Amino acid sequence: MSTSALLARRMLRGGGARDLRTHGLAVLATAVAVTVMLLTLGAVTGLADRDGRTAWLRPAATDDAVAVQTTSTTYVDGKPLTLVHLAALPGERGGDRALPAPPGMDAFPKPGEVAVSPALRDLLASRPADQRPVGPVTAELGTDGLIGPDQLVAVVGARPGDAALQGPAWSSANTPGDFAGPTEIHDFTGSPAAAESDERGYVQLALVASILLVIPVLTLTGAAARLGASRRTDRLARLRLAGASGRTVAGVAVVEAGAIAVTGALAGATAYALLLPLVSRIPVGGSAFTPGQLWVGVLGLLAVTALVAALGIASALVPVRRILRDPLSVAQQHAQSMPLLWRVLAAGAAALAFHQLTRNGDTSSVGVLIAFAAVFGVLAIVGPVVVTLLGRMVVRRAQRRADSARLIAGRRLLDDPRAGWRSVSGLVMASFVAGFLALFSVGGGGVVWGQERELEIAVTAEQAPGALAKARSALADADVEATPVRGDDSGALLFLDAGERAWSTVVVPLPADPAEENRARAAVARAFPGAPTASGGDVENRADQFARDFRAASVVVLLVSFLVAAASTGIVAAAAVLDRRENYRRLWQAGVPLPTLDRARVLESTSPMVVCASLAVFAGLFAAAPITLSGGSVSGTGALLLVLTVALGAAGVHLAIRASRGLLRSAAQS
Repeated sequence: MSTSALLARRMLRGGGARDLRTHGLAVLATAVAVTVMLLTLGAVTGLADRDGRTAWLRPAATDDAVAVQTTSTTYVDGKPLTLVHLAALPGERGGDRALPAPPGMDAFPKPGEVAVSPALRDLLASRPADQRPVGPVTAELGTDGLIGPDQLVAVVGARPGDAALQGPAWSSANTPGDFAGPTEIHDFTGSPAAAESDERGYVQLALVASILLVIPVLTLTGAAARLGASRRTDRLARLRLAGASGRTVAGVAVVEAGAIAVTGALAGATAYALLLPLVSRIPVGGSAFTPGQLWVGVLGLLAVTALVAALGIASALVPVRRILRDPLSVAQQHAQSMPLLWRVLAAGAAALAFHQLTRNGDTSSVGVLIAFAAVFGVLAIVGPVVVTLLGRMVVRRAQRRADSARLIAGRRLLDDPRAGWRSVSGLVMASFVAGFLALFSVGGGGVVWGQERELEIAVTAEQAPGALAKARSALADADVEATPVRGDDSGALLFLDAGERAWSTVVVPLPADPAEENRARAAVARAFPGAPTASGGDVENRADQFARDFRAASVVVLLVSFLVAAASTGIVAAAAVLDRRENYRRLWQAGVPLPTLDRARVLESTSPMVVCASLAVFAGLFAAAPITLSGGSVSGTGALLLVLTVALGAAGVHLAIRASRGLLRSAAQS
């Protein structure tokens, strides 16, 4: 074992109870950060995985075909039901070549066989036969080809001449991927989702949410790496004064910080694995996940662990240069000056970059992410400057009012504005997220196309003459009292297209009784196999799904951001008490009451918290303006959500600071 490793182990073990508690807080903070990072990465991975899983539902034509496939979409209980009809090509077309098995099935379905997803199986089992849109069920689909366990999918075996395989190449402009006309296929590789599809939209939402979460998490990671920094710096300076080489000092810093970071990362990875079964049950895009979809893999775990370890080591190495240059001033705890000019210039450059990115209304995902980085950069650069100016104001006010607690707090902010900023940076970043999401919303405007209680059936020009009679006969056989009429082609199926073939609609008024409505929908599905059907309510519920998920994601992002901020502030406050133990003890022995010391400690965090968090909220509103004004809509309830989350976050941070009051008492009176 090297000299650096031996010294680092001795320092980790021989620092006493105070250092052990500081190391424990650092490990806890790192574990929380790693858990959130892995869950966020898992969400992005899981949503991106859905595109590949459902590619087979979007068949790709080939010259070497052995089968024909169509995909269509109808609705059950307001949820989309994907119907896949498959038939083997006869004679010379298909030959004797082996037929591929669809994802989730053991073999290619024979004519008349019906395989359904687990969720559809449960739904059909709860209904009488005359209320089932497909059946009888002969097999169950595995989850390999589904976005999740809640997706409704049915695979129906057919013959090439069946009606479901003779329709046009249906497509939908607002829901690409819902329909595919008869397509000759060789296998089930399929094709990727369109850029405007639901799958891609959710991936973009996850990327934005991950950026909004990662910055507060990285702030917590940085805070964890700096816990006990003053004690560690003092030890390294004394080690240098005792004659240790620069290489040895740097090695001790790397080993000590790396050990803490890796331990915390392992704890966070364990928590992530334990939380996977619970988190995977959260529905997104109409379905929950399987735990495997959210698993980032060994490479993901190693990458996050390496990132956290690198951040911890980099933070530990920052003071090493100063220690090597002037260890005596470090050991004597001389204050460092903070250059302001470069911070102001860098903040101006970041603000200019944001302006350049957004002035042309560029709301692409890359542009938005770069804009986030620019704004976060401004906050991180300007934060210590704001704390410095605030410290001066607090000191002047304390001197006028002879307020000793406020004077102590102000002097500490002036002595180390970077530490003052780090103590509240998590909340500031969370406040930026709250401001960004405050007035932003999508969708949720009610039924726009068609009527909520009218089911529309798309039929080709060849089917149109007999479509009304067929619909009446099917409804009568199902004992449904409804009179179908011809539609005007401007309702729920407005965005449907049949290529070069003309088409029209038949409209069926849906009964008020749920059981009768189910019979009507099932009768239509049997009479018009593979035909697009939807009501205005179905289309709106489908369109509003993304809006509901966006609102849920906003709440989750805000709650996690403020929880991480509270954890960061509380841990930093507790570690600060341990770092300043000698200082608190001397002040108490000099006659400063404990309530005064505690009030000074609270003011040291809450004063910059209020000012910087307020600025961050306005920065978030400013950053969201290009998207809100061009691509989304202003949400009236967003302002209420902003006030509630910021208030709850501030209260959580305040409680986290107060939680270390007992630690202050024991430190001062030791």
